[in-house]
Amino acid sequence: MVRDASRRITKYTAKIVGDVVKNRIDALKDSMVEQATDQFAFLVAKESACKAQLDIWGVHSIEAPFYLSYVRKLYGISRKHAGGTAIEEACIATKAFIDRGLKPYYLMTLADTIFDYDVSACTA
Repeated sequence: MVRDASRRITKYTAKIVGDVVKNRIDALKDSMVEQATDQFAFLVAKESACKAQLDIWGVHSIEAPFYLSYVRKLYGISRKHAGGTAIEEACIATKAFIDRGLKPYYLMTLADTIFDYDVSACTA
């Protein structure tokens, strides 16, 4: 059933009342911080592995944040997908970062060594 636009506006307006949003965040804050804290350690480990590899390759410090962004993207993919879907999503991300001017070999190696994603078919 299609709902009237005015009904949607009324419902949305009620949702964004400051006190309601504040109460939701206050109620969930401890849980949110706990969940994020667990994941931050994993993300730092992935970024550290990436940075170490970039240092070995001699990648200029100006380019490093873009490779770190790629690793963060792959980390997000690894949290949301598994198996073939994860590989396909990693391929899409790899193509996007190649289009941004990053080196395909570096991206392929980072994906393989840090996440066990074989994106070599995407870099050809």
